[in-house]
Amino acid sequence: MAALIDVPAFRDSIPSGIIAVADRLTATGAVGDLTSVGGGAQAEVTDDGAVYLAWVGVVDRAFTGECDCDGPSDDDGFCAHAVAVALTSFDADVRFAAEADPYAEEPDHAVYQRAVRTLDPARLAALAVEHAERDRLFAARLLSAAGLLEHRSAVEVYEAVLQEVEAVTTGSRWEIADVEDAGRRLIAETEILCAGPAGTEALELVEEAIEIWDGLAGHLVDAYDVRRLDPEDVTDALAEARRDLLDR
Repeated sequence: MAALIDVPAFRDSIPSGIIAVADRLTATGAVGDLTSVGGGAQAEVTDDGAVYLAWVGVVDRAFTGECDCDGPSDDDGFCAHAVAVALTSFDADVRFAAEADPYAEEPDHAVYQRAVRTLDPARLAALAVEHAERDRLFAARLLSAAGLLEHRSAVEVYEAVLQEVEAVTTGSRWEIADVEDAGRRLIAETEILCAGPAGTEALELVEEAIEIWDGLAGHLVDAYDVRRLDPEDVTDALAEARRDLLDR
């Protein structure tokens, strides 16, 4: 069941100062794409260089707003950002649930965005550094985003990994678990390699990895009754990495 919102009455209920700012935000395109969340509508709103996450919907039979800003709002939680989202929703003919919950279906990325906005820059930077020290993939993505990733180093590491993976079944003391570990390592190292810039060198290395894995996957196919890794999981991951490099 959808709730009907009396738009003129809603505008009249909002303090004139908040409405004026909301009208400016909507007129300048400050409201991002609307997302349906918990029976209401949610969007990012850019205001004076800052980005806020605002939600509107019907809670306990009252049209209500939520926002992570600390600006002035009315009794129903409508700050200028929430009002701007509401006005944008009305123009888009959004249907609101008769009873909504802003947190019932909140996407993970929205939760993380709210968390990031509550942290001061120094604390956020410390968390990023701590995570980068523990997670090589995150470290590669962080350095790549900052333009600091040493791609030559990532290529050299990947080349060494390919040599080790290719040799995993040489000799007589290897086990199926060794092949599974090699497959998982290929997936992880390929993600790190692809965090850097796309190029002929990276593409050729991933294609080499596909060939090497084709030679190893048969061992897992034969050991279908004891294996804990589906060989197709590795094959699909490498193929997706190759497509990504070709598309970039």
